Amino acid sequence: MTRLTRRIFVVTIAAAVGALIVVTPSRVPAALAGLGTAPAHASPQQLQTPAERVDYSQGGTLYEPLMEFVYELESQTDLMNVIQLTETLMGRDVVLATLSNPAVFQPSDLAKSDKPVVLIVNNVHGGEVAGKDAAMEIMRDLVQGDLRPLLDDVVVLVVPTINPDGAEVRRRTNEEGFDMNRDYIKLESQEMHALVTKVINGWQPDIWVDTHHGGSAPYTLTYQTNMNPAGDQGLVDMGNDRILARVREALRAEDYDGFWYTGTGTVNGVEGWVPTSVEPRKQHVFATLANTVGFLYETPSSSHRVINNGTEVVPIPEGERYRHQVRGQYIGQRELIRFAAEEADDLKAVVREARERAIRLGNNDSDDDQIVLEYEQVAKYEDSFWRRVGGRSGRGGGGGGGGEVAYELVTGPIFTRFETTRTTTRPYGYMIPPGMTKLIPILLEHDISVKRLTEPVSIEVEAYDATVVEDTQYFQAHYLKAVTADVVTETVDFPAGSFFVPSGQPLSNFISYILEPETNDNLVTWGYLDNVLRVTPSAGEQEAQRRPQEERLAQMTPEQRQQFQGRGGRSGGRGGGRGGGNQGQRVPIYRVMAKTDFAGVLVQPYNRYEPNRYIR
Repeated sequence: MTRLTRRIFVVTIAAAVGALIVVTPSRVPAALAGLGTAPAHASPQQLQTPAERVDYSQGGTLYEPLMEFVYELESQTDLMNVIQLTETLMGRDVVLATLSNPAVFQPSDLAKSDKPVVLIVNNVHGGEVAGKDAAMEIMRDLVQGDLRPLLDDVVVLVVPTINPDGAEVRRRTNEEGFDMNRDYIKLESQEMHALVTKVINGWQPDIWVDTHHGGSAPYTLTYQTNMNPAGDQGLVDMGNDRILARVREALRAEDYDGFWYTGTGTVNGVEGWVPTSVEPRKQHVFATLANTVGFLYETPSSSHRVINNGTEVVPIPEGERYRHQVRGQYIGQRELIRFAAEEADDLKAVVREARERAIRLGNNDSDDDQIVLEYEQVAKYEDSFWRRVGGRSGRGGGGGGGGEVAYELVTGPIFTRFETTRTTTRPYGYMIPPGMTKLIPILLEHDISVKRLTEPVSIEVEAYDATVVEDTQYFQAHYLKAVTADVVTETVDFPAGSFFVPSGQPLSNFISYILEPETNDNLVTWGYLDNVLRVTPSAGEQEAQRRPQEERLAQMTPEQRQQFQGRGGRSGGRGGGRGGGNQGQRVPIYRVMAKTDFAGVLVQPYNRYEPNRYIR
């Protein structure tokens, strides 16, 4: 069994190697008070950000001064435009700032452009604010400062705050109570719906970062990309191996350090460094399934920082911590833009190949193409990292919770790999009966194309019979479901009006993830099939339900039984799947395995109104 091994301990002030760093809140060495502070404020010719004006003393800019800065900056340059995305329930604007030379006004301006697009989204959790103050400085420096030349080679999109209602009261959720960083599948929040439908689908960024507060001190910035094996490996490798290595190098160049989000923990009883989970309801995973190199940036407490190229830890006085949090976010955001500008050809090629690969694999009905159903977390490699020992942890890696604070440098496993444990063949597409029309709007909102059959068809499909349907937890106003199913192969009659979702689309990986009922984050999970899938009853309840159902089926003609099953009715087990053909509930999403021609037309949304908007 792999265990953590201590490498070195470093004293706060130059002292003997081999000691722990021990700092109490009342004994911060005066000689370190100004060590390695961030660069000076904006020059007199540049517009100061709200955070700079108060010397970072407020711990996060609120809505009014934030928007005043955005519009004032726009008025001082022809390289920036501001687009309203939506209005929150409390009447605050969520806006998108576009920065480019020459200026861009709408997604079609980039239709024939080779410039990569970098999207920075801030403040999805209302109390997590350093990213938005860093983004204000980034925007200013792109149009008035030393980052200005980058706009010749890259388009930068910034959402200053995606959650202004939550930010105004330092609340994690939006006004409706949604954690919007868990809303990327169902799009129930007004704000996230606007972000995905108007920005992700429209502008199709090549790099997309979401900024937060979290992770473990003494790192100034912690980060994560998509690690879910269902994502395109080319996008995963570019984010993990190329871009983040550059981000860490830039942090160390300014006497900081960065590491993986989130901190020490255990996996299967082994202690190491553990990231957060990788369901596509979260931005950094959804981003890659949407063919973008996605990043999660988290800002720890900045109670301490790593200096001297990762070899020493020093405390930071409380009054200076927010400055360092903002600076860490600034460095991280800046390096994404620099990478996109300097490695534009490579970045565009990797993103383009991911899209093309998704289309190609979706159009291939070979059994060799496998999609991921289940995975397990394992160690990717071993590395050295700083671990807190002693003291009481505060939020996000803490450091001011009281008691003696100490850090030690140890070596251990880094659990940033999620290894596939079960797969299934990617289908040519998915057939959905007319009775499940309720599924179609959410597919269209994700920019997934759907055809509607104009003629009936009888076709061999793979079907799922759910043998177990269980509630796993109550979350985001839903009882989340998990399904265990038998797979059966049979011929089903689909009437005109049925829907076909081709796999051969740029979002093929995302399509499979949300339409396969046995993944850990799909439309069944979020209750879209609750009208036909019931939680598995007890043994006694099953017996009481089975007899009248069997009697009803026995009275049907074969044609009636086929129609009943095609509408999503309950079917008996017919063998051929895991579990020995146990009786189950039919999941009315069918897998079309062989290339098949259908007579049909593409579905268009009835209108383009904002479905989560309650009042105007």
